[in-house]
Amino acid sequence: MLRVRCCSGQLARSLHCTRAQQVASPLRRSRPLSTTQYLATDPSDGKPVSSTQTPRKQDRDEQNPEETQKKWASFFKPETVGQSETTLPSHGDSTPAEARDQSNKGIWTTLRSRMEVSKDNEATETTVLKNNEKDADTATSDGASEPTPKKGASKSKRTRGKAALDVKVIRPHKLKLKPVKENASQQLPPHLSYNLDRVLFNPGVYHMQDHRSGVFNFDPYLASIMPVDEFDFDALKEYTTSSKDSKLRELCAAHGLKYCGSTSSMTSILSHFHFLLSAWRRPNFDSLSKSLTPESLNFTALSRGPAAAFAHLKDGVYAIDADKEYDTENILSMLGKSMEKLLTLPKEEFEKYRRSGSHKLSEEEKNADEAYHFTTLGDFMMRSQLDAHDPRLPGSGVFDLKTRAVVSIRMDVKGYEKGVGYEIRKRFGQWESFEREYYDMIRAAFLKYSLQVRMGRMDGIFVAFHNTQRIFGFQYISLAEMDHAIHGTHDPRLGDEEFKGSIALLNDLMNRATQRFPGRTLRLHVETRPTKVPLTYFFVEPVTEEEMRKTQEAEKPSMEQLEREIQSLSCEEREAESAGATETVPGETTKGEESDRGSDDISADDPQNEDTWKEMMSKVDEAVENESLGVRSIREAVQEALEHSGLLQNKTELESEKYLDELVSALTAHSSEVKESRQAQAEKDEEADEKKATDGQPDSDSTTLANLIVKVTRGINKNSTNLRPFERKVVDLATQARKADFIPTHERDARRDADDADDAELVESATDVDVDTKTDGSVPEEPTPELLGMYVTIRNKVNGEFVDRPFGAEKKFDWSVQYTITELPDKRAQSIYPKIKKRRKDVLATDPGARSADWYRMFKGKLPMMTKKGEKFRERRKQKEARSPVYVAWDKVPLPSNAGSS
Repeated sequence: MLRVRCCSGQLARSLHCTRAQQVASPLRRSRPLSTTQYLATDPSDGKPVSSTQTPRKQDRDEQNPEETQKKWASFFKPETVGQSETTLPSHGDSTPAEARDQSNKGIWTTLRSRMEVSKDNEATETTVLKNNEKDADTATSDGASEPTPKKGASKSKRTRGKAALDVKVIRPHKLKLKPVKENASQQLPPHLSYNLDRVLFNPGVYHMQDHRSGVFNFDPYLASIMPVDEFDFDALKEYTTSSKDSKLRELCAAHGLKYCGSTSSMTSILSHFHFLLSAWRRPNFDSLSKSLTPESLNFTALSRGPAAAFAHLKDGVYAIDADKEYDTENILSMLGKSMEKLLTLPKEEFEKYRRSGSHKLSEEEKNADEAYHFTTLGDFMMRSQLDAHDPRLPGSGVFDLKTRAVVSIRMDVKGYEKGVGYEIRKRFGQWESFEREYYDMIRAAFLKYSLQVRMGRMDGIFVAFHNTQRIFGFQYISLAEMDHAIHGTHDPRLGDEEFKGSIALLNDLMNRATQRFPGRTLRLHVETRPTKVPLTYFFVEPVTEEEMRKTQEAEKPSMEQLEREIQSLSCEEREAESAGATETVPGETTKGEESDRGSDDISADDPQNEDTWKEMMSKVDEAVENESLGVRSIREAVQEALEHSGLLQNKTELESEKYLDELVSALTAHSSEVKESRQAQAEKDEEADEKKATDGQPDSDSTTLANLIVKVTRGINKNSTNLRPFERKVVDLATQARKADFIPTHERDARRDADDADDAELVESATDVDVDTKTDGSVPEEPTPELLGMYVTIRNKVNGEFVDRPFGAEKKFDWSVQYTITELPDKRAQSIYPKIKKRRKDVLATDPGARSADWYRMFKGKLPMMTKKGEKFRERRKQKEARSPVYVAWDKVPLPSNAGSS
């Protein structure tokens, strides 16, 4: 008798030696039922391929006869964990099974599965085929419907009764972007004017005017921006959204595609797939000098906030439109349109767009067609508007034009007038520098810009820095330079493959959404959460045409209304704004609205088996469960409180996560007691509220949980012998923080202030993060809307090894993405969906009055100080230029007095 012990410690059943010797041969042709699965690989790679792929593909074709489904079969490799198929060579290979398993890292199997009796093969074959057919039909896993296991539960209890995971593989290097041949009659994009093409071929910033000598590097006419109330925006052709672009729909239908979208409507969603695939990789700031101290090393909260869009169905094509529920026309969007004309037209032609001369424009000039690139990938047709072109640039020679307002304008766009005086006067430094604007672009814009460049098959972006009145300089930033900041490498392969992988993920999710709600317009919400194992939520809500229209026009004022507001801005009002700035306390700072949250290290255990998938999905299930119960909000509040107190300042990400886990566990340890006493507590709160109302004191509901935690931590007596578990952990953390290297207070304040500047999401109040999410019985519940909630979990594999995130610096870069999409039970989806919508509202729908007040306090009052400093400098410069000749870099003879800067 032979007794075999598996690597997991489980004892295999006793087998005769002769029986054990007979196992190897049958395994080569058998498909035993197992809880493991190995990764299918391409025949072109010379690796074994699961023979279940053929029946699974046939099943999909039978159930999804559409041509669009067949198109993805070549690079979507369905692999179902829990339905094993082992295909081994049958030509006399005598290599032991264990050796073959170790050498072939694509195989997910265990010794126990290899020891299955061959007589069960026939029954196993039938079971596998049935399960494969079921998976192909549903394409979802019911695992999320199981309750989250309690901490410390055995692995067998965690996975008992759960359905098999439907794991698929994307191989981005096999996905190909296919350009759609442009119409021969389509005009080429315009070229840059005023010799601005010099900027394209010289890295770094070109100053509009040399600060030291006052000499202009470009035509002084460029320095002054035409006021928006003088520019005739009616002379510009209106921007056409994807759903209103009949040509885009016709192209999409002609190519047999199902979805279409534009750069402006898709990039916000694709950004969240970057967070997922890169496991929240932080931006790279190596290009910055030591003269600038970053306030934050993460993407802005606005970039990390939930994205939303509409999939508008018409004529069998879903057009992706950006969700404009919180969008408003503002000074920056208007200047973006006018400055594009400024940079690409000669002075005489541009002056025709002034209101006083717009009658000189011909109808042909007003209605000239825009230039576009159309590109397909999978079921998507993507449209990109082309701003400018230079044949000397690599590739298509096309690049994007970007107008970038200075920090004082961006921090309060609606009240921009109070920050107009801020100027850029130097290359490097914390303030009044091009480096400051470049740093902000890394955090807030480079991810979006790089996706737009890839979607439009462009080379890079041309940036003009301004303060709405003056242009300070120009910079050309190539795609490789943006990749270095976002992906950490100049090699374009990583960014290219991530972009294609993101489109593939979106394609699969859209297929599931349209299958669930066929023939209906859909509203989409997408968010990647900073959980230990990153996951991306994808929510789909069917809407009517009227509901979509109301949402899209909810916050959209007319262009005329905005122009009237700008024209009505009197000098007296501006002086009042300046006077208001002097009344505020410069040193007063607002609490950070959201602390930086980045990537968490995934478990370092060997992931080449099913147990790792189960362990990872267990963590994901726990994160989803916490999301629906509000525990995630408590965690965010605890993190904000600790960072506010500086206790996590010197901790690594792993150490910070450990302390956060322990503190949250301590806070929620008595949740059952809280639930039992909630009703009694609610009555006490009502009495307290009534008393406060009579006393004229403020309502405590406005106090955030983070503030309450800060108060608790400050009131802890470390010498007390009767501390609660939460208090003991805080004392321990504080003790370690004091032992660490001292960090100056101004740096800690600056990092906290960075989140004020991000338009970050507000932490939910203490009443909003209740562990029990039952609604108040006194309020009638609304009918439950139709909703599909899903979440995506992925694993990255590079050159045969599983990694947290790809880096792309290797000479050989073979990247594949394994992913699984899990459908949320309706009850849990209905609980999480409002929280995602609320987070999006908190980020985008900021109160203008509160934002204006914050503007004076953020960055320790630096913005009004620097704005006032810039105004004084400009006044002195004007006086000096008024009595001096104006020189340009290309001519030693001064310009006539009427050609100078105004």
